Amino acid sequence: PPLTADEQKGYDLGQNLFSATCASCHQPTGLGAHGVAPPLVDSEWVLGSNERLVRILLQGVQGPIKAAGDTFDSTMPSWATFNDDQIAGILTYIRRDWEQGATPIKSATVKNIREATAKRDGAWTQDELSKIP
Repeated sequence: PPLTADEQKGYDLGQNLFSATCASCHQPTGLGAHGVAPPLVDSEWVLGSNERLVRILLQGVQGPIKAAGDTFDSTMPSWATFNDDQIAGILTYIRRDWEQGATPIKSATVKNIREATAKRDGAWTQDELSKIP
């Protein structure tokens, strides 16, 4: 479905932030870099559970992690310095660009997960994330 005006604003913010930060590893195309960063296009991590995806941006993830049939053994840092609107924007962007039509991520979702995981110290692992619905 088309984005609302507010969702489009978040998407545009996310596109700018992605280009300035995430694209260096995940590439402007979202196809990732073999052995370095997993693809975001058609990714089960991007298009799957919002609960997992938000946690990945808030606390980071450390490998090994399997994505798109390949295993990546690297670390993605936390982006918790971004505010809830910025994280929601980035996630909405990666869930909607590259002909992906997933639902947008709401700032309230990010806020709730940030509060629920505030005491977490360290990046997530694939095993931990896989247990989150």
